[in-house]
Amino acid sequence: MIVVDDAVAFGEAAFAGFEAGVLRLPSREIDGPRLRAVGASALIVRSVTRVDAALLDAAPGLRFVGTATAGMDHLELGVLRARGVEVASAAGCNARAVAEWVAVALLTQVRERGDERGVWASGPVGVVGFGNVGRQVCALLRRLGFEVWACDPALARDGARDGARDGDGVGVGVSAGPQREPLLDLDTLWARCPIVSFHVPLTRAGPDPTYGLLDLDSPAPAGPKLILNTSRGPVVRDRALDRPDIDAMILDVWEREPSPSAARLGDPRLRLASPHVAGYSLEAKIAATRMIHEALARHLGQPARWVGAEVLAPARFSGSGPGLAQGAGLSAYLHAVVDQPGDDARIRALASLEPQARGRGFEALRRGYALRREFGAYALSADLPAPIARILALLGSRPTD
Repeated sequence: MIVVDDAVAFGEAAFAGFEAGVLRLPSREIDGPRLRAVGASALIVRSVTRVDAALLDAAPGLRFVGTATAGMDHLELGVLRARGVEVASAAGCNARAVAEWVAVALLTQVRERGDERGVWASGPVGVVGFGNVGRQVCALLRRLGFEVWACDPALARDGARDGARDGDGVGVGVSAGPQREPLLDLDTLWARCPIVSFHVPLTRAGPDPTYGLLDLDSPAPAGPKLILNTSRGPVVRDRALDRPDIDAMILDVWEREPSPSAARLGDPRLRLASPHVAGYSLEAKIAATRMIHEALARHLGQPARWVGAEVLAPARFSGSGPGLAQGAGLSAYLHAVVDQPGDDARIRALASLEPQARGRGFEALRRGYALRREFGAYALSADLPAPIARILALLGSRPTD
């Protein structure tokens, strides 16, 4: 039996064709005894389900675990491997979606809204983590005219072994397509960049742990700063957000998730809040489910049959498009795709609830999220104002055929 979290997008269509049979369950009902009772041999989860030794002890029949997420910090990988359980993730599935979310946040919160000293608009953006997401963020922000610097300790260490150094000796070059990306160390990036965006996995061990990467006194204070976190909440400790060098924050993930601090939701420096949905595009969800479908097909020795293309209908931007008033500005078009104001209002409304109810409300926002389309799905009609059409094109939208 294949057990699938019922919030995995298109899970019924993607997994129903396998001979083993499929049972879809809410995440709260996925536990070891239930898996054992139904004879589960494969399990497809999201980040809300922890797959650890206790679950495997109660469900010894599991031979495959797939997570329809880019991160795997909810999986005890060492235990899974030791017990011969095959593991698959959807690494990279939502990289473009997160990059677009970050770009929209910076275009609206920095380019349009600005800050009192003008520091953020004029300074470079520091991107911490140069993996699937970080590379997309760097590339997209540069297309939009931002100066961008990157940091990735693991890649820097590998590059350093190869003897690659950048011009001032504070970073190393790693291959990024035809270019070599100069990587700064975290202290240098923090000192140099007034905007810092985090895009690392959550790790607690090894040579480069990311738990508490930003904490009370690490890296050394240097401000004022606007920080963005769309990676994992504990990468940026909640207590670190009270550092004197942090002027403002944009948070999609939270250390106390799924019940973020009510005080933090009411923090006047919180420019934008979101319920862990930066990567929630239709394209990303289809890609995640397709990647796990393909991995499970290989595991079962059966052909992969589902790609999800049938649900990707084209969309269009128009100067008089739905929900856009005549003469609407750039923010209106950006937020018609990425509804950051709506998400912000919905998560802040949870602050008045008790912690348990806040956690349930947070998860309900994620489960009920209306998947957005990525900018590449949109065609640009000829009646769009030229400056707006230019930005939308840089974000990936295409001219009308």
